[in-house]
Amino acid sequence: MTVVKENNVAQLMSIRQKQLLNQINALHYQKTPLIICMQHKSHNYCVYLKASPDPVVDESITATWIKEESSPPFLSSFDLIKIILNTNRGSYEFKPEIYRIGDRTISFTVPETAVESGFRKQIRFTCVEKKIPVTLTQNAIVFSGKLLDYSVKGILVDLHAGEDLSFTWLNKNAPAMLTVQCDNYPVYTGQVTLSPRGQGQYLLIPDMEATPRYTPRKYRTRRQKLVPSPDLLFDHPITGKKVRLKITDLGSLGFSVNEKATRAALIPGLLIKNAKISFTNNLVIPCMMQVVYCEADEKEPGTVRIGCAILDINIQDHLQLINFIQQAQNSSTYISNQIDPEDLFDFFFETGFLYPKKYAELANKREEMMQSYLTLYQSGVEISRHFVYQQQGQILGHFSTLRVYRQTWMNQHHAALRSQRAGLQVVRAISEYMNDSYQLNPTNIKYIIGYFRAANKFPQHYFGKYVQEVMNPKISSLDCLSYINEARRFVGAPTELSSGWVLEPATISDLTEFYGYYQNVSGGLLPEGLDMIPEEFGDQTLSEIYRKCGLIRKRELHVLRYHNSPKALIDIQSSDLGLNLSEITNAITVYMIDPSTNYFDMVSFAVHQFALQKNKMSDPVMVFPNNYLNSCGFQVDKEYSLWCLDISLASESYMDWMNRYC
Repeated sequence: MTVVKENNVAQLMSIRQKQLLNQINALHYQKTPLIICMQHKSHNYCVYLKASPDPVVDESITATWIKEESSPPFLSSFDLIKIILNTNRGSYEFKPEIYRIGDRTISFTVPETAVESGFRKQIRFTCVEKKIPVTLTQNAIVFSGKLLDYSVKGILVDLHAGEDLSFTWLNKNAPAMLTVQCDNYPVYTGQVTLSPRGQGQYLLIPDMEATPRYTPRKYRTRRQKLVPSPDLLFDHPITGKKVRLKITDLGSLGFSVNEKATRAALIPGLLIKNAKISFTNNLVIPCMMQVVYCEADEKEPGTVRIGCAILDINIQDHLQLINFIQQAQNSSTYISNQIDPEDLFDFFFETGFLYPKKYAELANKREEMMQSYLTLYQSGVEISRHFVYQQQGQILGHFSTLRVYRQTWMNQHHAALRSQRAGLQVVRAISEYMNDSYQLNPTNIKYIIGYFRAANKFPQHYFGKYVQEVMNPKISSLDCLSYINEARRFVGAPTELSSGWVLEPATISDLTEFYGYYQNVSGGLLPEGLDMIPEEFGDQTLSEIYRKCGLIRKRELHVLRYHNSPKALIDIQSSDLGLNLSEITNAITVYMIDPSTNYFDMVSFAVHQFALQKNKMSDPVMVFPNNYLNSCGFQVDKEYSLWCLDISLASESYMDWMNRYC
């Protein structure tokens, strides 16, 4: 029951009796009560009571009183003022000429017309039957209770004080925190102001200030208006209503929808676990979303614009969503679309990416490589992404990325056909993908790495110069490694270790020792990006993910030790041929720990032994730091710069850098 002073209401519009009868039946179907306004005969105050209508056959209506603790025990002291219908189409009121009030029911005759009511501009949803639990917290005092009805303008709750609490402790002039639970999980937690309604009932006014889910960024994900617009589908967690709203613009991390102001049911902070973005009946993307803001739409009076953030979404579904958005922005841009490997290799040859010497190294592995590329480019595996700029069926630009460590993706195979536009488009596409996706998938996207030669102008400009500009190796770093084409170049190695030397599996303390050495000589991100830190020791997560994709990714880490002192870490990696054309994912990599002394013979023995054992004589060898082999008089084939980016720290500055050129 609500006690108020009665006000005169301006008549705005009317509906006829037939419509009224249909609306009353709709209320019965929805289990929504009538609101009965009664005025005290002596004191002139009004009370608003609830009554459930019976099904309507003609203009004679019977409704059963809904008894509440605050309802008057007897109604003989009250006169009927009006009956109010809060329908999905609006709020209407009338005063019947014929009526009878009893202790259990009220009977009346519906008049010829009813007028639009000023009692309530906002639709309220009755929630008594759902038994939704709530808690109200103010200054460490917690009240529990249940939700009675809900609207964006006010949430009516019934609180329980019990023996240990008193309602006098609730200060209506101070804010409180309301938590609403559905199906045993919170769907709303937000600040509210209190308006007492008596007997433990409070109307709680939610704070409608925006509640950003993600840290505000200068370079937000681009929003796109799609034609036709997809729909947002969900069951409202509080009202239980099935909701379908048009998505007005869509991004990879969120979207906006519009609601009619009088029927709005979304408030900032509301969590919806089982939302769906529906493009067609057969193309639906499930996600978990949260309302971020609600504001009046200036372009459409009477409409509220609702901003929503995507909190959780399947990785492959998210990729599809990004693909929709980027396709709408540029129809020539594709993400992880199916590509015939033959077409891709034709593109690699035409662009010069597969130059004669490199192809000579790979030619005898053609069939094995094709099998790997069929998996990567036609099976939609979760450890690989490729970005293609394609027109009229011809590939003009290509960039791919491969998940090579637990939280690290390696950029590779960037090439373009005599088109700066195509080359930059795929760079922008991959950058935007990583910039958005790391926020949704922080467990597997944190570091971006890439290997390139200093003579290669494009990566040296777009990646190397960024490192120089940011001047913080913990955000982005460059390290140089020696590269030897084949491990068989170490054939002349000693046949056994010298006295005092051992070769054995590495331990956590060995990684700690290497980390200390690396910080002194570089201070960059190599250990974190390449899972060379103690926290990642022995983690087999990635190997299992590759196995599920039908691919191989194995890693062994050994240490070359002299009198219990670690001198070098030997990293032996094995994967399917062709995952990386330079076979970095199949390389033996030596990380020096004490290069001040010359123990090249022992390093050569270790490399040669593992190359024989693992059948890796034709696989490459890399050595860090890059100057060690030269100082030992060993001629290297190439030098590679390893670029590493911590995207969680570099997101803003790197996108700023990329947007200057893309």
